[in-house]
Amino acid sequence: EDEPNPEDQSFAIFLDHRKLINEAYREFHLKPELFHFHNKKAPPETEEKPQKKRKRKANNGESTALEDVHDLEEYLELLPKAAPSEETPPMERHWESPYSLPQLHGANESGQMQRFQSQDDAGTVYLIPDRARFYNHNVEQLPSLLPQLLPAYDLIVLDPPWRNKYIRRLKKAKRELGYAMLDNDQLSLLPLSKLIHRRSLVAIWCTNSSLHQTALEQQLLPSWNLRLLHRLRWYKLSSDHRLVAPPQADVTQKQPYEMLYVACHADASTDFGKEIRQTELLLSVPSIVHSHKPPLLDWLRKHLPLEPGQVEPNCLELFARYLHPQFTSIGLEVLKLMDERLYEVEEGTILREVN
Repeated sequence: EDEPNPEDQSFAIFLDHRKLINEAYREFHLKPELFHFHNKKAPPETEEKPQKKRKRKANNGESTALEDVHDLEEYLELLPKAAPSEETPPMERHWESPYSLPQLHGANESGQMQRFQSQDDAGTVYLIPDRARFYNHNVEQLPSLLPQLLPAYDLIVLDPPWRNKYIRRLKKAKRELGYAMLDNDQLSLLPLSKLIHRRSLVAIWCTNSSLHQTALEQQLLPSWNLRLLHRLRWYKLSSDHRLVAPPQADVTQKQPYEMLYVACHADASTDFGKEIRQTELLLSVPSIVHSHKPPLLDWLRKHLPLEPGQVEPNCLELFARYLHPQFTSIGLEVLKLMDERLYEVEEGTILREVN
């Protein structure tokens, strides 16, 4: 019997959201209560790389969510059993506090976490990780920031504020909970084409709206001089490693997943990034904070060809709400989830204040 072609194999990636952040922030850990996520009714999840390899599906690897269910169950069986979560009182929802930082920017090259105290009424303290740069700016002002940014980035991550009913409802209920949404024409004007080179990868989170997905594929990617490499679903798991809810046949209903698109420069070589297509699913236990996406660099790092002598990739995140080492992060709420009250700190840690 012929040996299977490695390129025909596919697998899922489990992104341990909290662990990835904790390792990046070292002495600072996201509070575990943020990841006590319970399912309504469900199937299962994956660790940093469940390797149940199978033949890839026909039709360019595309499948429906209902077709994914059997694969999900197989992958979830490979995950280590989740430790039983202790009953804990609900934590105070600090991420819903008003965010009123003015336009500002900063960077940390100190070798350790820094604390930045805002001038708001609550004196909120924000954490700034080492090797992180940030701009608390409207991403629509990106053209004016270009002179302060690198000529190009190896990895760009976007979580655009797509127009949707949920955010409109949030804004009606409590204004500070909703963010400013952008329409497709506004998004198409972002000068992404000026921030990429032929080895760049661009990861774009998208809603499950077919209108948004069609606009992304047919309007936005061409306007940014990008070519689609892969699209896949990020499935959300409960704390006990089960799907938070079953997929719905009616795609207009709330689903237990979101879409991630991975693109490259339109003029990249035809085989560039082809290994990324072997990842057919992403799985993780999400934070209870709305739109708090898991970090992607640990998964994508090996797919980023760097310059000779370059040790770490140069990364950019747009519409960011928290900071990563190695990233320049830009967004209207760029420090929103760096609120010190969302973190635990190891005893004996010496903190450095910045003005």
